[in-house]
Amino acid sequence: MHDNESDAAESFPPLVELDDLAVFAKPPGMETISQTGGREFAALVRASRGEPGLTPVHRLDRDTSGAVLFARNGATEKELIDLFRRRLTHKLYLALCLGAPRNRTGRINRNLSEWGGGRRPVRVLKKGGLEASTGYQVLAASDEWAPGMRLGVVAFTPHQGRTHQIRVHAAALGYPVLGDDQYGDRAANRFARERLGLRRSALHAWRLTFPWRGETVAAIAPIPDDLTSAARAAMGEKNVDTARFFASCEDIF
Repeated sequence: MHDNESDAAESFPPLVELDDLAVFAKPPGMETISQTGGREFAALVRASRGEPGLTPVHRLDRDTSGAVLFARNGATEKELIDLFRRRLTHKLYLALCLGAPRNRTGRINRNLSEWGGGRRPVRVLKKGGLEASTGYQVLAASDEWAPGMRLGVVAFTPHQGRTHQIRVHAAALGYPVLGDDQYGDRAANRFARERLGLRRSALHAWRLTFPWRGETVAAIAPIPDDLTSAARAAMGEKNVDTARFFASCEDIF
């Protein structure tokens, strides 16, 4: 089968579908829009739906799974981008972190540097830079799953849309996202691959809400199996109820 035939054969049912927009769940391991010629989520969605005009209005990192909003025409694209610019969209992410804060809820206020592209890191700045604030809530925490290592299931909501914001803020708080080799703990990530089967940055764009035509649109992207499996492996079957601590996100922030 040729690549374009296999791409078209992939199915991406919408999480939400309206006349002028749709929301789809991006799997981990592909760029929203590829800059390197690799597998591109936007192109796969267009091929699977037979809609060449579908355009994503925001992006997720390559390893991040979850909800991505697409416009069906240029006018809608401009309106949706304006909603993001005016911070009228609400994004809720779930992460598996190396440990969890003692305070069950809080806010991380750390200014960030501009992203320089590629593998260049975003840095926390004491002065200047871009304003960035991220709310969090700890949903569950494990005992040690490896010597000195605990797992935290943490919900994050970024109040801006800075590149790598959650990943950088989680690391600055001292509880980096597991699997994140750029900002996290590489030794812990190796253990996570070996013992938890976690082979990517454990961050998922779970819920996206925004106002549209007088209504509130809400899209929820199901939690991928690799994250629930890793949580169960770290916490033990008797200690983890994914339905309980993942479903509880709906009422926070």
